[in-house]
Amino acid sequence: MARFYEYQGKELLNKMGIPIPKGRLATSPKEAREIAEEFKRPVVLKAQVLSGGRGKAGGIKYATTPEEVEKVARELLDMKIRRMPVKKILAEERLLIQKEFYLGATTDPSSRRPILILSQNGGIDIEEMARTSPAKIIKQQVNILRGLREYEARDFVRKTKGLSGDQIIALGSILKNLYDLYRKYDCKLVEINPLILTREGRFIAGDARIDIDDDAIFRHPELGLASTEETGERPPTKIEIAAGKIDEGDYRGTAHIVQLDPEGSYAKEKGKVPIAFDCVGTGTSLTTMDELVELGYFPMNFADTSGNPTASKLYRATKIILSQPGIKGYLFVSCVSSQQLDNTARGIIKALKELYPRTCGKPNIPMVFTFRGGWDEEAISLFEDHGISQSPWVKILGRDATEKDSAQAFDFLYQEWKKATGGIKN
Repeated sequence: MARFYEYQGKELLNKMGIPIPKGRLATSPKEAREIAEEFKRPVVLKAQVLSGGRGKAGGIKYATTPEEVEKVARELLDMKIRRMPVKKILAEERLLIQKEFYLGATTDPSSRRPILILSQNGGIDIEEMARTSPAKIIKQQVNILRGLREYEARDFVRKTKGLSGDQIIALGSILKNLYDLYRKYDCKLVEINPLILTREGRFIAGDARIDIDDDAIFRHPELGLASTEETGERPPTKIEIAAGKIDEGDYRGTAHIVQLDPEGSYAKEKGKVPIAFDCVGTGTSLTTMDELVELGYFPMNFADTSGNPTASKLYRATKIILSQPGIKGYLFVSCVSSQQLDNTARGIIKALKELYPRTCGKPNIPMVFTFRGGWDEEAISLFEDHGISQSPWVKILGRDATEKDSAQAFDFLYQEWKKATGGIKN
């Protein structure tokens, strides 16, 4: 899922005819001050991070004078919100609010149809409101083949109370444009929270959240998005962006790679040994990870190279996974499946030989390879034929090994490696 920053989402809203506040992006306190001097009015400063709950975390602040704006901007740019550093600030005119609405379009998984969501209680957590006050939220499914008509949008808006005729027309038009944006860009979610009704009687998008389906990114090159796996409420790393290109144009199997601890800070904080990791099958990945954590290790990444991918995909995936800085070991574990593991082995071996050319692929960190399933004996033979099995820091396991066996074998190998090298790569 690709998620836009607020300022990017508002650019798309504006293109679709939905009013947004006057505002500009600032990357320094000086820029923020210049924007305030240009606006000549109070502003709101918003930290640009891919995370909800900015307001509660202190990421949204108000300022009146250019001097105050510069001071507040400096404070925001020194912040981290959910471990994400604030590098950009959106400086906008401060609106005089009469009322706040919630407006959204997403997919209803139960009916597999688009659904519109509207509430006159905007500005708060919609999930919490749905749990505590469901009557304050109205919803309507949309026929995806026919789309949303203007009159249908107005009829939906009329279900709310206390709106004038002009307000119904204006809000209906915004709802129609929001749905059109949702469909045009293959969105998973589009929401405006709050949609502000100003004291002058205008509807303006106070915030914007837009999430786009990863599998549709290739259809929208104009957005400049990189194809990656879901990374939650943070931007993708360079490694994840590189991994996202592995499946481009070749859908034989898949290479799913996400960094769990991009900077290694979590492993360091918990006193765990950072390692790289790849598995065939998500279940095998999760089970093996559980075993490793119990023994004092923390996988820097999650990976699943399954569905019978080509050797070239394993080659690229292995090089990307092993490029993570600070790793002190690597595990590959396959589930018992029909995946053609000899091709898997060929890709891994090619990557190892390029990464360790002086030793013909023999690594300088402990590595365990567990091959179980189709062509597993051939995969093991390939490691022997290329001499990699003879490395003191390589252990090969076969179809009788369990996930626990793999983790324990790695632990034993790591301890031997640490005694011999002091934990330093040679």
